[in-house]
Amino acid sequence: MAELQERPALDEGEAPPGNIFQRFRRSPLGETLGIRSFRYYWSAAFFYFLVFGAQRFTFVWLVLELSDNELLAGVTAFALGIPAFFVTLPAGAYADRLDRRAMVIWTNVAGAAISIAIAALIWVDVMTVGLAIAMALATGVTTAATQPPLTAIVPTIIPRERLMNGIVLRTMGQNLAMVLGATLGGVIIDVWDIGGAFAVLTAAYVLSAVTMLGVRIELPTGAPGIAGPRPKLVDSVLEGLRFIYRNPGLLGLMVLLATLGLVMLGPVFVLVPQIAREDLGQEATGASILFAITSVGMFAMSVVLASMSNLRRKGAILLITLVIGGVVIAGIGASEWYPLTAVLMFLWGLGGGIMVNLNQTLAQTHTPDEMMGRVMSVVALAVAGMMPLGSLIAGGGAIAIGAGEWLMVCGGALIVIGAVLWLRLPALREMD
Repeated sequence: MAELQERPALDEGEAPPGNIFQRFRRSPLGETLGIRSFRYYWSAAFFYFLVFGAQRFTFVWLVLELSDNELLAGVTAFALGIPAFFVTLPAGAYADRLDRRAMVIWTNVAGAAISIAIAALIWVDVMTVGLAIAMALATGVTTAATQPPLTAIVPTIIPRERLMNGIVLRTMGQNLAMVLGATLGGVIIDVWDIGGAFAVLTAAYVLSAVTMLGVRIELPTGAPGIAGPRPKLVDSVLEGLRFIYRNPGLLGLMVLLATLGLVMLGPVFVLVPQIAREDLGQEATGASILFAITSVGMFAMSVVLASMSNLRRKGAILLITLVIGGVVIAGIGASEWYPLTAVLMFLWGLGGGIMVNLNQTLAQTHTPDEMMGRVMSVVALAVAGMMPLGSLIAGGGAIAIGAGEWLMVCGGALIVIGAVLWLRLPALREMD
């Protein structure tokens, strides 16, 4: 924090320096990046989300190559996400009592070991659908264990008044990483094969673990590392759940996030590659570019939000964005023209930029430091826990009525759910 405090403040009415770089350093985002630990954290998160951006695409594409079966692709996406139901909440409790940095380092090391094993199995030509699903399940465990401590680190390395700036910067890096991850995943599959894609994911895991070593966490009272008696793990998890239940705004936020995972994210991640492959005639690169375009939209919206000093009625904006997202998702399902699908994916990304930044800001703003890991675990579970179920249902729905048609059903459901949440959850609507 010393770097932030050593910079002299501008006198009232004094113009900032003329140099663009100096102006940026004086800006809220520049001052946040001036914190050494945050820079290391940002880099580690960047490499982690590089993996995350490519992971679901590469697993789904692998199973489609092995089986050409949409249902099995949905089962694979389900296996990648289902560990969140069992791992995320305990991981959040441990994040409130152990070293969060160490947790992130070791889960990345585990992810790297699994990823290089997948590449080896592909290269020696012994990979099967069963092995792919098993590896997806193992990878899902590392992902579920990484998310709570990774997210909970932010308030421990930057001041509370910079929390929104830190979240926006993290999201901007996340979106940039997901652009590169989604794009590189498809390109490397076409150039080197699917095994090469998993080898690149291994390298990104390692870089994330190494970079996290530079993060230095300042522990508040009651945070991880503080001496004293600790409750049982189950009691600690239940304490976090009770805290959310007693906070109507946070409870409504979790309902909204669960809706996103079940009806939007789960279906999109498993169905868009199929739509691109079967309806739009695209190879792996063309399909991955659609997700890259989505990440560009998220990045652009993060830049817009970063330029806003004070955004009011965040809860209402989230619900409105949910309804608009339903219209866009239905349009993606109905589109039979690749350029139109690309435009709709960009619009979906803009909405995603709003959802990611505002839900993280609201959740962390309304949560004390000593509860941060547990609340962030529920945030992760609400999305990641519902995504595999949404993916599994979408795989069956694609077989029953078609991939595009099922996306249109999901779009309609989002519109209805958004309207119901607006009317029935005023605490969420009024959250700020």
